[in-house]
Amino acid sequence: MLARDFLHSLRWLRAHPLFAISVIAILTLGVGANTAVFSVVDAILLRALPYESSPGLVRIQVTSPKRQNMTISAADYLSFGDQSGVFAKTVPYFRDVITLTGAGEPDQFFALRTPGSLFTLLGVHARLGRTFSESDDRANLAVLGDKLWRRDFHSDPSVLGRAITVSGAPFIVVGVMPPEFDFPAPEIQMWTSVHLNSVGTVMPGPLLMVARLKPGVSAGQAQAAMQPIAQRLEQKDPVQKAGLKFEVSSWSDNTPRENRLTLLFILTAVGLVLLIACADVGGLLLSHAVERQREIAIRASLGASVWHVVRQLLIEAITLSVIGSALGIAAARVTLRFLTAQLAALPIGLPHIQRISLNGRVLAFNAALCLLIAILSSLAPVLFALKTDLQSALRGGQTSAPRGSARMFSALIAAQGAFAFLLLAGSGLMLHSLIRLEQTDRGFRPEHVLTLRVPVGGGSAANGGPGKHDTRAQQIAYYHDILERVERLPGVVAAAYTNNMPLSGATTSLTTQQGGRMVFGRTVSPRYFTAMAIPLIEGRFFEDADKDRHVVIINQAMAREQFPDRDAVGQSLPGGAVVVGVVKDATQTYYDQPVKAEMYLPYQQYIFGAIFSTFIVRTAGDPLALAGVLRKEIWAVDSDQPVLKIETMEDVVADSIWRPRFSAWVFSVLGGLALLLTCAGVYSVIAYTATLRSREVGIRVALGASPQRIVGLILRDAELPLTVGLVASMIAAALLARLVSGLLWETSPADPASYLGAAALLMITGAIASARPAVHSALADPARALRTE
Repeated sequence: MLARDFLHSLRWLRAHPLFAISVIAILTLGVGANTAVFSVVDAILLRALPYESSPGLVRIQVTSPKRQNMTISAADYLSFGDQSGVFAKTVPYFRDVITLTGAGEPDQFFALRTPGSLFTLLGVHARLGRTFSESDDRANLAVLGDKLWRRDFHSDPSVLGRAITVSGAPFIVVGVMPPEFDFPAPEIQMWTSVHLNSVGTVMPGPLLMVARLKPGVSAGQAQAAMQPIAQRLEQKDPVQKAGLKFEVSSWSDNTPRENRLTLLFILTAVGLVLLIACADVGGLLLSHAVERQREIAIRASLGASVWHVVRQLLIEAITLSVIGSALGIAAARVTLRFLTAQLAALPIGLPHIQRISLNGRVLAFNAALCLLIAILSSLAPVLFALKTDLQSALRGGQTSAPRGSARMFSALIAAQGAFAFLLLAGSGLMLHSLIRLEQTDRGFRPEHVLTLRVPVGGGSAANGGPGKHDTRAQQIAYYHDILERVERLPGVVAAAYTNNMPLSGATTSLTTQQGGRMVFGRTVSPRYFTAMAIPLIEGRFFEDADKDRHVVIINQAMAREQFPDRDAVGQSLPGGAVVVGVVKDATQTYYDQPVKAEMYLPYQQYIFGAIFSTFIVRTAGDPLALAGVLRKEIWAVDSDQPVLKIETMEDVVADSIWRPRFSAWVFSVLGGLALLLTCAGVYSVIAYTATLRSREVGIRVALGASPQRIVGLILRDAELPLTVGLVASMIAAALLARLVSGLLWETSPADPASYLGAAALLMITGAIASARPAVHSALADPARALRTE
């Protein structure tokens, strides 16, 4: 029986190709967009970690309410080991910044120093070669990440067994990991062996821990079991370990909250697109159900039950949904290639994007969508079939529009308008916020500025001995030589050094001697303010002679805070430094944080090489045109030092606001798609209902109605339900406004301009979609319509 109904539906669709193509095209767009976005959300947020031991995998973090940057030493870890009794295995590791030489141009990146037991704990294997085991911890071995292997070693499989130089020390490459392995974060590109001992272990950073819980133990129970160990460590060193606590949390909760919210908002937005597509399809199916009311009545009079009629309508909807879903998978495959490339180009490392694919979970989601679409889109025609007056349908010569169908058509238009308005308003809010953000005065001018990260130091992290530029004198000489060379280049207006540039995402805190209060501090060379075009408010900039003076330059925020009732220049700070200048407030670490008190210090006094050490070069012309020359000048001073992230300051600013830019782009694309689907839906409904009203229109024209009045009558059929949908959607948007406030910058989530603009755009779209059917009805021959009836 079902097979016969299915074959009947296929024959019916083949007899109505334009209708079938329209429905399938709409479903392909809606299903394709939803499937693609769900694939991303599934890979990043929902799918289990790509480790054999992912169940029960936890991180152990060290915190303290009494001390910032609390950490424990290797000796501390060895003193307690797995004494808690709640972990099957615990593995410590360190994040490190290493310099790789001998493999082409010098490179620097994040690496992980870990015992070989890490790979055993995770249950992972190398793509090429092997990982290292616990017996290898005393050897200098390295395992490469897939990205590093492709970039620096050109995917050469013979890299196995090769000696490489890591921060001045020789290491042997023993393996290459698969692309999906990114433990503990996407930016880690190499894993090196380390042997922990209580005396000689060099720690490049805080000791971190990963563990696997014993069966039946929860993260909360594990955290409670770790507290006695924390108390013993605090008793042993009450000053450095004051308030020490261990926090145990599931490793799967690794994605930052902001990224989770962004992905969930995008998934919700693309879900609204699917609902608009369902309303479109529902309108098309309803129009054909109205056309077929005589057929339905005849079948019912010949003995077909109501369930048989309803079943046939459902099977037709399911048939269309299956075809649309199948084509949607193909569309999702194409969309995913583009979307994955966009995600990979973001300036942050999203975890597990290598696992984005149309896997079984995604196909199951697609199947669920198919069923949902069939149910939602068939609701209107099924309800219409249940309410069809069989006697009237049999007596009627030509198909006419029953009262209930008009209300259903209006409800579908209202639903489309409501869903589309939410997306258009969201898009307007995101764009308005982005424009405000891009127009914000950051306190400096990014035009014609090139930035280059030139880090030094870090040799001791790899081999336990001093590096080439690890002392302050070595670093000062190195950067001084570079500055002199760069300043002499044609086209360079000003060149400067800073330990980290604005909007880098890195903070540098210097402690004043007044209660140990933390104050933002930036070490700079004398021409930093000229290179960044940060205006001087009072006093002067640094001079070369200031390297031997205890002087600082402060920003306006610090001047207001420290010297509210007098000029800051000439005053002394609590630590004894004399203020020689006050400069305009400039954006610091993140774009969405208010400017705080900040001091600038001569780089010769507080220099320290790190991954964020940066040269800033203001040029007379295109800054990127000097990139190659600048690299050569830097390598002329030391050919083994890496030159990283060569980019314009305008690109730095753009990268810092990647989340609002990405959100605005996605919502704009989805808003445009929603507008397109709404236009198609309104047109199909109005065109069909105008045909059904041809007799009414003919009578009105015969009685003297003008064409303008007829056009207004047809347009009202679209604009009135759209208005109802807009009002309902505005109320819903006002109630949900607080949910999107965290994604906006200096823009109210109830911004009137965004709401009114979205409403106007939607109403104009409705009018455009209705114009052709309205004009066609107004110009039709009334006598012909009356004769047909």
